[in-house]
Amino acid sequence: MSGHMGVDIPAGARDARAGYQVTSRFDTGVLTFTLTRSQTRTFLAAYPPRGELLEPTAAATDVRTHDFRHLGVPEPESFKKGMRYGSVCPGTDPEPTAGPDPLTDPYGTSDAGCVSLYAHDYAPDRTRIYLRDHYEPGISPLPTAPPTSSGTR
Repeated sequence: MSGHMGVDIPAGARDARAGYQVTSRFDTGVLTFTLTRSQTRTFLAAYPPRGELLEPTAAATDVRTHDFRHLGVPEPESFKKGMRYGSVCPGTDPEPTAGPDPLTDPYGTSDAGCVSLYAHDYAPDRTRIYLRDHYEPGISPLPTAPPTSSGTR
């Protein structure tokens, strides 16, 4: 999923999880991992947000998405405290505008090539990074898993 989104998972990341759901309306790719605060600053410098990272004014009490729950982590929209969010567009220069708001445009339909990023400071020195993107069903290439070594020759 990392390669499909154009975002590298940092070497020091922990608890990396990814998923891809195919539906008739749109496909959804999700990726999440945890970093130290220092690693988070480095990661965000490598993938600067389009505009400023925003802080939610309230946690969504009626979170409609279920993308990350399938991976065993809470939905990023359910947090108010310690949350920042925005759009990152790997491989492009960030523009001064904020781009689509993942809370009001959760499907990211406004910016091709951009992914929704959420950074949740859930512990004193740990941040969980959430990334979500949507793809045209049946048109976008499906992500491929990296080759694994089987141990046989």
